[in-house]
Amino acid sequence: MQGYKSDYENYILVSDVSKVTVGTYPNFIKLKEVMSTLNQMVSKNNNTYTYRGEVYVSSLTASEINKIQECLDTGKWTSSFEKLRHICIDLGIVRF
Repeated sequence: MQGYKSDYENYILVSDVSKVTVGTYPNFIKLKEVMSTLNQMVSKNNNTYTYRGEVYVSSLTASEINKIQECLDTGKWTSSFEKLRHICIDLGIVRF
């Protein structure tokens, strides 16, 4: 398929602009885990998520999480992606 980009390629494209991502494969894997959990939270209309056995309350809305996911799906950064820093703060992570 011409024009198809992998999830990792999209992450790299967003990371080139973002201040909350580093652009390394280990951080990509970490971010995928967190986004999977956040997307489950959104699908359940909940505001709590679990990461590595710890429960967190998200300060992000479902719409904000969906916009972050859209950036990762398309490889196109928008300022909405930077809201990911709230999750970084919750988890004690400097950057993804």
